[in-house]
Amino acid sequence: MTIAISGPAGAGAAAAAPAVEQAQPKAAAPAPPAATEDKVTISAAAQEIPQPMSIQVRSLHNQGQSISQIATKLAISPSAVQSYLGTPAKASK
Repeated sequence: MTIAISGPAGAGAAAAAPAVEQAQPKAAAPAPPAATEDKVTISAAAQEIPQPMSIQVRSLHNQGQSISQIATKLAISPSAVQSYLGTPAKASK
């Protein structure tokens, strides 16, 4: 609890009874959102963080996209996609 004392300052201050004000209690903090709302917020925030290229390549490959489709979508070469997947690149002659 906080108590604030106010009154006139100066020579006559001792004779005057100071006014005592009691601070009003603060309003209760709002209840935290439901757990499902937290999960939605975390998921949305996680989607904003870019994933490493290797995870993006593997994810798209697991979804059935071809190497050329992945390369186009991520703006990298097909040989880079193959490298991220750990498959040997075709030898060019």
